[in-house]
Amino acid sequence: MSSCPHHLVPPLLPPANCFTVLVVDDMLPNRVLLSKFLKSAGYAIVEAANGQEALDCLLHSPSAPDLIVTDIEMPKMDGVTFIAQTRALSESLSSIPIIAASGNADGKMKQEATAAGVDRFLTKPFNLKALSREMAALLKMRHRSPGRTNQASEQVPNRIGAQLPQKSNS
Repeated sequence: MSSCPHHLVPPLLPPANCFTVLVVDDMLPNRVLLSKFLKSAGYAIVEAANGQEALDCLLHSPSAPDLIVTDIEMPKMDGVTFIAQTRALSESLSSIPIIAASGNADGKMKQEATAAGVDRFLTKPFNLKALSREMAALLKMRHRSPGRTNQASEQVPNRIGAQLPQKSNS
């Protein structure tokens, strides 16, 4: 333990070659919790409060995120609409893996998200180990083939503690 008060300890910054995740959720506590977890795992985080903010971020940011984790039920633009509009963008943006989640998930919602182009659908509250595995699998697949990842029906390795691939600087 450091003898310095916590406000004097500089924050840990992720390495320059880490993956960036766009976290989209209208509930601030959900965004904060997920962002803290992902930052502690070494991800760089960009946040948006709804689908419209997230879409604007994708269209106007100088660099695209490596993965998106989005809520489904949000004001202004819901997650299903955001996913569908993201999949209609340029190849570099439409191929970003997307994990969708909802605390009120039902079969119809999962079906709509899958039809819109989501790669994985999870139920909130997140099982953080399962989320980490899904993220690692999607990032690994994207790293191997730069095109669009497969839909939610594909099999994902079920290994706890799967290692994240390092993003190349080429």
